[in-house]
Amino acid sequence: MKRRIALIGTLTAIAVFSAACGQDGAASDESSSSTASSQSEVVESTTGSGSEASAETETSIASTHLAEPYFAIFAGRQYVAQYHYRQFTGEALEDRTLTVAVAGADQAIRISGEGTDTTSLILDGQAYEIDHLNRTIDRNENADPTETPADAGIIAAPPFRDIGSTYVGSWEDHGLIYEEYYAANGDRMFYYFEGDILKRIRSASGENEFTLDVIEISDTAAPERIELPEDYEWLP
Repeated sequence: MKRRIALIGTLTAIAVFSAACGQDGAASDESSSSTASSQSEVVESTTGSGSEASAETETSIASTHLAEPYFAIFAGRQYVAQYHYRQFTGEALEDRTLTVAVAGADQAIRISGEGTDTTSLILDGQAYEIDHLNRTIDRNENADPTETPADAGIIAAPPFRDIGSTYVGSWEDHGLIYEEYYAANGDRMFYYFEGDILKRIRSASGENEFTLDVIEISDTAAPERIELPEDYEWLP
């Protein structure tokens, strides 16, 4: 898969978002060390906070579990979510748009930006890689749509794959309220809200961090996003 190799690099970077529906649990204090960047400065970072879990202190805000309605949307397996992030390509920092469209077992994950526009598609149990710039379709014969590929966790649609997570606490940062969750795989997830609207998602996996700004999240169906283009060339 010529184009799949290039795509996997981006998918793997975003695969740190394999965390999901929160459940109340032990709390920790991560308020001052978890400072989010502004929406205009969202970057993929190589430094994590590394603070140890501890008892929740007076800096924690009484939680309203703002993430729960969004967890319910993603658990319903019918939604469209659009995100913005920035990625280093060579020595340049470039803007990227990530669009995730899900309808049951079918899903399309499109990454677009300067010099790239690709979709990883699972449709009717088959996996495809679509290059919109070159207008080509490549069938991935080796992919198993019933499993989450180890090398491309984003296929399960980030960041809401239900592997279980524990609610930690809620704090305020730069005018936004954020909720922290520990994922079952050890990652830390941070959901930032303006009022009750989800504005940003950040994950910390070891020393690696990744941030997505939320453009839009909707529970409406979008079949036009989950289909094979009719006029593209099929690669051998």
